Amino acid sequence: MVASLSGPKVSAIGTVIRGKNSKFAGIDNYQREMGMSKSRWLNRLVGCFVSLVLGLPCVVWAAPTAEQREELAAIATLMTKAGNLFQNGKHKEAADAVKEVQSRLEKIAAVGDDQITNQLVPIHKRLTNAHALLELEGLTLPELKPLAALAAVAAKPDPNAPAGAPGGAGEVSFTKQVVPILNSRCGGCHVRKASGMFSMASYAALMKGPPAGLVIFKGDGKGSVLMEKIDDGEMPPSGQKIPAAEIEMLRKWITEGAKFDGADPMGDITALATAGTPAATPAAPIVQQATGKETISFAKDIAPVLAANCNGCHGTNRPRENFSVNTFESLLKGGDAGVNILPGKPGDSLLIKKLKGTAADGGRMPLNQPALADTVIAKFEKWIEEGAKFDGPDAKQPVAELAAITKAINSTHEQLSQDRAVVALQNWALTLPGEEPARIETTNYLVLGNVGPNTLTEIGEQAEALAPKVAEVFKAPADQPLVKGRLTLFVFRDRYSYSEFGKMVERRSLPQPWRGHFKFSTVDAYAGVVVPKAGTTQDYSVQGLITQQLAGTYMASLGKGVPYWFAAGTGRVVSARLSPGDARVGAWDEAVPGVVSSMPASDAFLNGNMEQEAADIAAYSFVRTLMADSRRFQMLVDALRKGGDFTKSFSDVYGGSPAQVTAAWAPKAASSKPKTTRPLPPKK
Repeated sequence: MVASLSGPKVSAIGTVIRGKNSKFAGIDNYQREMGMSKSRWLNRLVGCFVSLVLGLPCVVWAAPTAEQREELAAIATLMTKAGNLFQNGKHKEAADAVKEVQSRLEKIAAVGDDQITNQLVPIHKRLTNAHALLELEGLTLPELKPLAALAAVAAKPDPNAPAGAPGGAGEVSFTKQVVPILNSRCGGCHVRKASGMFSMASYAALMKGPPAGLVIFKGDGKGSVLMEKIDDGEMPPSGQKIPAAEIEMLRKWITEGAKFDGADPMGDITALATAGTPAATPAAPIVQQATGKETISFAKDIAPVLAANCNGCHGTNRPRENFSVNTFESLLKGGDAGVNILPGKPGDSLLIKKLKGTAADGGRMPLNQPALADTVIAKFEKWIEEGAKFDGPDAKQPVAELAAITKAINSTHEQLSQDRAVVALQNWALTLPGEEPARIETTNYLVLGNVGPNTLTEIGEQAEALAPKVAEVFKAPADQPLVKGRLTLFVFRDRYSYSEFGKMVERRSLPQPWRGHFKFSTVDAYAGVVVPKAGTTQDYSVQGLITQQLAGTYMASLGKGVPYWFAAGTGRVVSARLSPGDARVGAWDEAVPGVVSSMPASDAFLNGNMEQEAADIAAYSFVRTLMADSRRFQMLVDALRKGGDFTKSFSDVYGGSPAQVTAAWAPKAASSKPKTTRPLPPKK
């Protein structure tokens, strides 16, 4: 019956009250076109009236909620009643029924739901035809507004209502209460992006839903797809549950009609969020320190896998899905999909689902690489099961660095020597690409250089002879390597090569007075030196230069948190003791009074607030004062050798912090007289 009303005859009937000159113009035209008498024409309209109301029930069952389906069915029943009354000649009673249908249609249309509006289209068309029939009988009915105008009432906010205010007393506010929840819980996937082709970037987009259909049914807080997904734990995909209070807030908003109380339904909800009090941003799980009873170590078992397989996509440079594994802290923080690790719940953790390929999107990590071995994934699961605890020194430390340091600590002397040799050759190639270095190896050194094999061998032998002398100064254990993993000694023939090393490897310009320096990082330990040129201003003791670097490296390798100034100052003092005739030592002594007296504070050299060479000279003078009391200095060295913390050990031995102790040293150093030194060789 409904289908028969969609042909040309009913289309014409739909224009009954649209004539230009008379509301009956369309009727007259239609009567002439069909070639029928008025009485026969009216009978046809009556039949159409009856047929349209009898056909209504078949189109009402797709409404979003049970209540709305009942209302549409009631409207259909009432239209049937109106048709029967009209057919029996009870035109006034039929008109009253039509008025009630119209009133109820306007109310349900005002919900503004797209799905309901679509269901009302055929009803509204037939109601328009009914208006025409009844007006032919001389009855007056309220104006029937276009359906689009009725539906627009709901979408258009009250212009007198303040932006962001709830639609009614006690009702949930979309802008103040719902938007913050969507931003914090769903924002990564559906606000800032449109994962699954579903965007929540605006109220309009949220209500439209994905191509698969609506996810919010106004008035149905329980049956809406969005709530079902949340209730079933499918969303958020990270497995982190939305707090119950926020879930009920969303449910209440939908039940109340999912009303919009902002200024523009198409506006970006991230801007709307600032209009109200945002919901608490989900905090990343607190970093829990390992107890030592765990069977899986993050630093030893997990960090190396992340560094080798995940840093490419999830490092620091625009990580995929805004999920970075660069540090332990960022790993726990998660990304667009939320928190990826739920301590104690490996099965619910998105990280495990991604590694296994069981996440909702079907993707498996690492992307475009072979899947991790089951035994490796099992370690991740066990680590999370044991609380996803951290056994490193700093949760902000790069994971790759943590993994490398942990490996170095757990390596033997021989294993670490091999690893450092690989790094050394890489650094050389980076500094002087295409120039193959000469190479020799001794007990305590890997020596690389561009000075020729004979010269390099001679320097290597001299360096090896210095090692026991430096060990004696610090009373180092004879049964242990002086530097675990050996010291790589880069020997450069000129200042240019040395400068290139600083630029390419360390990404800095080395201070002009330097002819050598060291660097220690547990993973690597190296020193770079420039060979002296006899008879020039660059004539100095190569033994003194190497002693300085070896002693500084040894001190840096002890304990925890040994600062650069202490290691560098110690290296210069030991060099001055073992090579007192070195021209550089005389220059340092002469410079001390002027450097110290010009410092803004006695501890200025401790925190890097000075030019590097001047700071190193001040450190040299300060450490020389400390080493003057050999008993106390040896106590400090012994404490560090046992793994002690530098700050605490220093304070225990010297009765105060380094900054406090410098207060007594500085006045004496500033007024000291330079020692007599041998004259420098003539310049050439």
